[in-house]
Amino acid sequence: MVRPNAALIVLCSLVCFATSFNSGCRSAPSRMIISVIPGQASESMWVTEHTGVNEAAAKEKVGIYWNGPTEEGDVEQQIVLAERAIRSGNMGLILSPSNPFALNTVIQRSLDSGMSVVIVGTPVSLKPEKRLSFVLNDVEETGKLAARRMGDILNRRGEVLILGFDPLSSRNGDRSSAFEATLNREEPQISVVEKIKGPFSFGQAELAAEKAIKAHPHLSAIFSLTTTATRGAIAAVRTTGTAHQIQIVGCDHNLDLLYLLRQGAVDSLIAQNMRAMGIMAVSSVMAQSRGDQVPPYRYVKPVLLTRENIDDESIQTMLMMDWRFKS
Repeated sequence: MVRPNAALIVLCSLVCFATSFNSGCRSAPSRMIISVIPGQASESMWVTEHTGVNEAAAKEKVGIYWNGPTEEGDVEQQIVLAERAIRSGNMGLILSPSNPFALNTVIQRSLDSGMSVVIVGTPVSLKPEKRLSFVLNDVEETGKLAARRMGDILNRRGEVLILGFDPLSSRNGDRSSAFEATLNREEPQISVVEKIKGPFSFGQAELAAEKAIKAHPHLSAIFSLTTTATRGAIAAVRTTGTAHQIQIVGCDHNLDLLYLLRQGAVDSLIAQNMRAMGIMAVSSVMAQSRGDQVPPYRYVKPVLLTRENIDDESIQTMLMMDWRFKS
């Protein structure tokens, strides 16, 4: 994997440290700061989490140090940032892990240092304990929403491709399994004709989707499990001239995909409610720090985004990217 150069890492750190001032870090001691490490620092989905954690932190009168990798999947940078939180003596760590196993050691070290830890979005292999809890996307609901949307837009009949299946990712595997189970139960006339494994770069996703479209001339829809897979599917449908035939339902969102949703290039997106997860995560850190009991697992339902509802007030509130809450 290509690593960002040193100047870019320093710049990102300075920008992210500056953003923490808006949550009170300028005057807050380290024991009153929560470190938040997203999957990727600047992607819009994660910025909505930033909105949620800062909103909750402003109410709790605590500071937020927000920083994350410049690329999705950069476990090493997440470990570096978690170790920084330990050295700084922060009161809590909110982490969206890029890998279900690789961060276990640094999570355990964080707990041993006295921090409260909340895992957000997708789980790790560790079990909940006194100061470790989980606020997770409901992946079962993701699969169900996608399958039911397929039933509606395909008039209950058709062939579907699953793009971006990663057997090493619990998130993607569970989404795919829930999608297929719901189709089998509720839409028996819709069949999955192929599952293409990822993870992909954009170019790889596009080429894989093109190949599958040509191999399945009666393909009706693509269910893409990641933002990269969705972008690849959109490009492949355009290249093969099958936009009139093939619908795309994607998982997760970014600004590019929200624009393409408005343009009709993708039928719908199943979006994680990262803002709500951020609010819940701060609440859990504060409760755990006080010694209060919190639910070991809390699940937040995703939301189906379509051209028809994208401008609804509730959707726009969920997608808001203004993290500058004042305490």
